[in-house]
Amino acid sequence: MSTYEQLKGLKVKYLSADTSGDRLQEGELFYNSSDFGLKSHIAVSAWSAGANVLVGRYNSGIGGTQTASFLAGGANSPDDAITDETYEYNGVGWTTGGTMAGTDRLTTGSGTLTAGLIAGGWTGTANNADSEEYNGTSWTEGNNINTARRYSGHFGIQTAAVICAGETGVVAATEEYNGTSWSNGNDVNTPNSHIGGAGTLTAGLKCGGATIADTEEYDGTSWTEVNNMNTARRADSLFGLQTAAILAGGYTTTQVVNTEEYDGTTWTEIADISAASYYGSGAGSTTAGLYCQGLPSNTRTEEWNVSTTTVTGAAWASGGNIGTARRFLGGAGTQTAGLVFGGFQTSPGTNLNQSEEYNGSSWTEGNNLNVARRGIEGFGTQTAAVGVGGFPPPGKKTEEYNGTSWSNGTDFGTVRMNKFGTAGLEPAGLIFSGSETVNTESYDGSSWTEVNNLSIQRGNAGGLGTQTAALCFGGDEPSPATTAATEEWDGTNWTAGGNLNTAASKTAGMGTQTSGLAIGGSAPGVTVQVEQYNGTAWVTHVSLATARSAMASSVPAPSALGLVAGGDTGSPSNATEELVGETVAVNAAKTIDFD
Repeated sequence: MSTYEQLKGLKVKYLSADTSGDRLQEGELFYNSSDFGLKSHIAVSAWSAGANVLVGRYNSGIGGTQTASFLAGGANSPDDAITDETYEYNGVGWTTGGTMAGTDRLTTGSGTLTAGLIAGGWTGTANNADSEEYNGTSWTEGNNINTARRYSGHFGIQTAAVICAGETGVVAATEEYNGTSWSNGNDVNTPNSHIGGAGTLTAGLKCGGATIADTEEYDGTSWTEVNNMNTARRADSLFGLQTAAILAGGYTTTQVVNTEEYDGTTWTEIADISAASYYGSGAGSTTAGLYCQGLPSNTRTEEWNVSTTTVTGAAWASGGNIGTARRFLGGAGTQTAGLVFGGFQTSPGTNLNQSEEYNGSSWTEGNNLNVARRGIEGFGTQTAAVGVGGFPPPGKKTEEYNGTSWSNGTDFGTVRMNKFGTAGLEPAGLIFSGSETVNTESYDGSSWTEVNNLSIQRGNAGGLGTQTAALCFGGDEPSPATTAATEEWDGTNWTAGGNLNTAASKTAGMGTQTSGLAIGGSAPGVTVQVEQYNGTAWVTHVSLATARSAMASSVPAPSALGLVAGGDTGSPSNATEELVGETVAVNAAKTIDFD
């Protein structure tokens, strides 16, 4: 009789407690001496929230994997305008990619991030026969498909792809791509539109339609009817292989949350996506998948994982309201020890001198600033903060907070009366930008020193970081024109960094130069968008719950434990939002029952 060690090549580990999983393989047995039993960590399948796409759209072509994918074309909601934009996902967030050669919505995609393909679609007035190839940077027009169509199945790689069925009327035609041209193959058995496609040229899969449960497999020559899905529907998002595929969302007589997995023989209902959606886009595999966007209009991304750990995505959660609703206020501190001060209320229109302290759940009134003002900015901690600038003139005032009261500090040299950038911890602070100046000034706790200027003059810019490693991003140039430009400060000079994906002003900033967040702002209307900087480029992050600009933030806090408060949501706000970072928890070990 074979032993476990002979079969698995492993001994049964003897442990006093369930392990964190890093010492065991999935499914490996271990003996828990505290529980007196054999146990194993079993993989669990689940969807978790990923970073939001830059814009809401639907019917986009997609290709790639969970950590390297492209999303191209589609229609913007709510106006249904076709788009030529491409976005790329790196497993952390979305960034802008190369512009398509044409403009297509209802298009389909296949391949990888660096060798992608889109084909067919809708121009807004007619079906489209275009196909284009992507190299990870730019799109190139390829030869047209033979039958213009939309709502087709599409799968394979850039040099060996299939497009099948779809709508131009309703077509049964299958076409194969060899990297140069499209040739006609055998028709599908059941023609329909709104179908999903997955797999390879010689082992493909199509399913669903408007609204049927039909499933067919392709062997590179012909199609064979196989077992139907459990829920007949428009199959928005099918991804994976012929023997291991996932379909998420879709439309019956309404949008649905249903997710099904195909094992090469049968379909099985599995965990639902977070909200009903159709016309979304999916890519990846049955162990690491991606579902994004769709209708009703949304920018969400969901990641599918099969793992011995459970991932809970980062999210913004409501915190306690500040006592006085306001915008253009200053902020400092952390998520559990925050500080806001100054600002502007509209009813009646008044510059404010109130300051409030946060303990992680509620705000408490503290002693007032000496001078009421709006457009004030800050840096430091709850017990050692600096408030600088603001309106009314002269816009050069410094006040210091010791955790109890504010005292007057030394005025700085350059007028700054609207939103501008700050960085640092008291006494080592930095202020920069403002509609009046490109000037940067450094603080040592008692006096200000002029240092090297920014390259771009802008007001309403965002700032974050430290006195020797700061970022200035976004804002309004004098034209005025909102900018996406970013500059990095190394303690001596400013140099150009990666641009924001979406130009915005009146943003909040927090974190570090290599892990910072640009939060909300005006782009030009107030936005929920959040972007994360990795030291080189900006990618999307999870969005705020409420669109806002001109808010306070916990500037020096780690980006995974941030806080924003107040601001402009169309009127001054008293709302607080706290950022809760992504968590990874080991699934509970299962006891092995031999009875």
